[in-house]
Amino acid sequence: ISESKITEKRKEGNEVGDVWILPDGTEEVIQEVGDESRHHVVISNEYTRVLKVRFSPEDTTAAHRHGEDSLYFFLVEDGLNVINHIKGSDPACDCMEFGECRFGGHSAEPLVHKITNKSDQEMFCIDAEILNHPPVTSPLPLFAPHHKLIKERHPCRVYLLSLQPGEDVTVSYPFFHLSIVLRGGSVNRTIGASSSRFPISFKDDTKMGDEAWHQPTLDVKISNVGEAVFEQYIVEWK
Repeated sequence: ISESKITEKRKEGNEVGDVWILPDGTEEVIQEVGDESRHHVVISNEYTRVLKVRFSPEDTTAAHRHGEDSLYFFLVEDGLNVINHIKGSDPACDCMEFGECRFGGHSAEPLVHKITNKSDQEMFCIDAEILNHPPVTSPLPLFAPHHKLIKERHPCRVYLLSLQPGEDVTVSYPFFHLSIVLRGGSVNRTIGASSSRFPISFKDDTKMGDEAWHQPTLDVKISNVGEAVFEQYIVEWK
């Protein structure tokens, strides 16, 4: 069976596998976001799926659908310019600053779109889907030195940890969380810094976009031993 005959049998709609008829008459099959070739799954568990998104200037994604509440972290240092074509709307220009964090409530209103990178640099974004509530949560926001709450929505809180060279902080994260490095560098991490007779220390050399999923963590000392500011998102699952 030819591809054209398969396409003829598909219906136009907003679900994965449906057809989007573009303004020029082109028909494009809507993909699930994790299947779109520029979106790469780097973490997947019952609470989250994290995708790294990279593509070149003037490149355009395939039509794809976001169906889960998502956080987007934009990691292009000079900022990002795109054309965002949302199904049902005209293509629109959009700009994202370096370090900008956005929330999309896609579980209630799924997003079907195509993105064209109009910047001079590679598109670099991390998309973190919020799938389920974990068994341990915190009723109150984190209050700790060097941490700033930058976004709160029903399923999550986002903090920015910032340490100048030579600074350190001892902190507990009593919740499941995702970490994403915004400005990389060298940090020392000490587990059981003040509560254990035998703390565990190690050096962590990081770069922008490094990501990790964590269970609740207690009494960790983080020391910036590098020569530049270290910044990291801490994303709390509520």
